[in-house]
Amino acid sequence: MTVLAYSLADNIQGTWRVVFVPHELHLYVEFSQPGAGTNPVNWMSVDDFLVRRPNGALRKRARDSLVSLICNALTEH
Repeated sequence: MTVLAYSLADNIQGTWRVVFVPHELHLYVEFSQPGAGTNPVNWMSVDDFLVRRPNGALRKRARDSLVSLICNALTEH
């Protein structure tokens, strides 16, 4: 399975990524520990990620980065 992953925010605790699976046309968000690659078990829908209020600075940075990424993609055209 080919996936595209983009780091939204990271620190010593781990990394928040947005993950796109092109052949399924699915977009997910995940958190993983340092040094770990993307793992489908950890994926959550973008809706689930955005609906929850960030419980820390890293998650808030990840949310803000995802919102910015979406806004930039939609305003480039």
